[in-house]
Amino acid sequence: MELKKKLRELRTGSNMTQEEVADSLGVSSQTVSKWERGLLSPDIYLLPRIALLFKCSIDSLFDMELAWSTEHRREFEKKIHDLGAKRDWDGVYQAWISEIELDPENYSNYPAVMLHVFRKKLYKKIYIEKMLSLAEHAEKYCPNDDIRNEIYRIMLQLCSESDDKDIKEKGKYYYQKLPQLCHSREVYAKFVMDTCEYRDQILKNIICITDIAECSIRQLILPDMPLEEKLFYYKKAAALYETVLDSKYAGSYDLPLLSDYYEIAVIYVKLDKEETAYEYVSRIFEILEKHIIGSHKENKSALLYDTVNTDSISTEVNCLKLLQSMANSPELQSFKGEIINLQQRFTEYFSQNLS
Repeated sequence: MELKKKLRELRTGSNMTQEEVADSLGVSSQTVSKWERGLLSPDIYLLPRIALLFKCSIDSLFDMELAWSTEHRREFEKKIHDLGAKRDWDGVYQAWISEIELDPENYSNYPAVMLHVFRKKLYKKIYIEKMLSLAEHAEKYCPNDDIRNEIYRIMLQLCSESDDKDIKEKGKYYYQKLPQLCHSREVYAKFVMDTCEYRDQILKNIICITDIAECSIRQLILPDMPLEEKLFYYKKAAALYETVLDSKYAGSYDLPLLSDYYEIAVIYVKLDKEETAYEYVSRIFEILEKHIIGSHKENKSALLYDTVNTDSISTEVNCLKLLQSMANSPELQSFKGEIINLQQRFTEYFSQNLS
């Protein structure tokens, strides 16, 4: 049953008017009317109050069998992919919000929509306020520290882009919520975890430290910096991932290294060292081949692959975006034929996996 029908059924079953429901929840009767007509969905923070009002569980407000079904998730991922292909960024946003409203306790969806809003620069106040509402709800109820910290990390970036002083100040708040690396509780994890849990935590720490170090080195690169100096920093950033990946398949953790190789290749072309540039383009090809060829996926990185849950759909979409950027790059036109060939093969592979 759709949420709008469920709300109407619960209200009429309780012999309540829309005005009485509105008064109980602290909203307007027009808002309740819009809920029941499917023009608007209740904010996340209202769901516990709605469940309490009608003496039901939050889960019962939704068709949870549908929400958790594998088929539904595949259809949702395809919908996100199709909307993204059409560059319908508002459509992608609305789809994520609907998914979250269908299953508000699946907090792993929260960072996905927040990252979409940040990356696509959906900085209108209505978007930001919705993200703040989700972040506040997750801060109160999400039991997973890693997901909460990821939400804080994205929200501090998102809020900092706002022209609203109050929202910008929120960015500082989320920054303060993130644990400091030097005082991180993970250092003491061995005192409270068994051997397997502790090993998993160490692997997560390696991911975190590698990612922070690589990002930090890239932040040292300035737009007006000489090409040779930029090259130095990009190669140092790449070296971090080269060390931990050890030329093995790493799923989503290949992407930072691919990005560094792309920048290095472009710089070498600008320095009239096309042969060296092709060496790095070839490295990109080799890594992407591992995503297409099944046997290569068995030779996984011991330190990074699958140490946390990875989103294969998102990874493959980003790989395709990288190939598209390479094909459009003026500096890499000499290699365009090979790039397009791999792009076509990757697209075919991705389409087969999605179907």
